[in-house]
Amino acid sequence: MNQRIVGIEPPDSAHIRTWIKMMTEKYGGLMEVSVIGSSLLGRKIHAIHIGSRRRKVLYCGGVHGREWITSLLMMYFAEDLLAACSKGERMCEMDIGRLLESSGLTIIPSLNPDGVEISINGADLPGLSDYLNDDLIERCKSEDFCRRWKANAGGVDINRNFNSGWDDMRAIAMERGINGPSSEGWTGEYPVSEPETRAVTELCAREKFRHLVAFHSVGEEIYWSYRNFTPARSHIMARILAMSSGYSLSEPDKSASSAGLKDWFMEVYHAPAFTVEVGSGSSPLPLSGFRFMYNRLREMLTLGIAM
Repeated sequence: MNQRIVGIEPPDSAHIRTWIKMMTEKYGGLMEVSVIGSSLLGRKIHAIHIGSRRRKVLYCGGVHGREWITSLLMMYFAEDLLAACSKGERMCEMDIGRLLESSGLTIIPSLNPDGVEISINGADLPGLSDYLNDDLIERCKSEDFCRRWKANAGGVDINRNFNSGWDDMRAIAMERGINGPSSEGWTGEYPVSEPETRAVTELCAREKFRHLVAFHSVGEEIYWSYRNFTPARSHIMARILAMSSGYSLSEPDKSASSAGLKDWFMEVYHAPAFTVEVGSGSSPLPLSGFRFMYNRLREMLTLGIAM
């Protein structure tokens, strides 16, 4: 029995680097790895491409630090996809080799590697005090506070930093008393101020993806629309994703309705984009439930490439 490369372990930067290195050594002819940018503290932001360069789809995990289960989800699925392709096997009743001849998938396992690192390993990171105020640094001495960290190393919520309804999200943050770096909810000083945000927006400008799926946690729901920018085909695509996963279709409330990756992609590219909230409970989700969650989502992840 072949041993997996990607284990059910917290996907901090060291694990992601090791997994990508080992996957490249094993499946190098079937995948391409690029560095699309660096985090605020200099961690590499990787993109893994599998399959055709035509009809490309983008999957993005690790947008919020405490939602690092999505980074593990991305890496685990990438390995399954590569293994099936290399062996000529089917996945979820689909011929993976044939699928990847006509369609391609780009995966960003961890868009916010600094935030993921804080949530998993704590805030004792070189350079962090250059960006956070003394109060936040003091609060970061609490292990529980670090575990719940969502933002990047600069205290900016990446999914409130995209240039789509950013002013609305800024106003909501200010109403809540969030007017500077915070563990969650801060929009940044201006849209696309953060290197992590720029990395994915520049990748999208280069690659012209036909649709995008951003993975978050928690809720077992799928967000599929954005104002009047929702393409006609988005609803049927969302229904397919929902039926295959058992997740529900939802509309975000006002406090989370703009300035996200999904919203920006739909407004700029007039193409479908989805936010999938994986798992139930509270983040960070325990690893003990990962296998159940992954098995439930495996078909949806595969169908997302084919649509």
